[in-house]
Amino acid sequence: MITGAAKRRLRPWRGHAIALLSVLAFSHLAVVWALPRVIMAKLAANAPPETRVPGTVHLPPMTDHTQRRVVLPSPDLLYATCAFDLSRGPWRIRADPKAPHYWSIALYAANSDNFFVVNDRQAAGAPVDLILVGPNTPGAVAESSAQQRRVRAPSDRGLLLMRLLVSDYSMEAQVLDAARRSLRCDPLS
Repeated sequence: MITGAAKRRLRPWRGHAIALLSVLAFSHLAVVWALPRVIMAKLAANAPPETRVPGTVHLPPMTDHTQRRVVLPSPDLLYATCAFDLSRGPWRIRADPKAPHYWSIALYAANSDNFFVVNDRQAAGAPVDLILVGPNTPGAVAESSAQQRRVRAPSDRGLLLMRLLVSDYSMEAQVLDAARRSLRCDPLS
């Protein structure tokens, strides 16, 4: 049992412990908030110059052991990327990937959060036609038609990543390249 004298000696330490725990909690939250943003900024800064221009679709070669810009890229996937900047208005994202296997289009916010994905099963053979609006875009600015799907991004800047599953690249290269080249990322205005 703790005596009264012992309790008095522990009181100053209680304040120090609370201060230390507060600093640790704040530091943890700051790192958790900042780390994804730093990673995305570093990824953008190290990207090839042609991919830094928003709206430019980048078609990297088939992944092999020499490509490590992204940690452990899959050698079974062929990629296409497109950076977007919604600060000046909505964008239209279109693709008609007639790929023989799985494909997906994923949208990532500036903090690396994935906020939208569509794949071959969800599209069911129909082309992808998205109107991408920023977090501060008024509702009436970018109305979408029945064929278009409106997607609200949580940040003005981000990245689109298209993935296509490759079974035998030497046999499927032409079809897969055509599927990637169907991707369009364009500002509406």
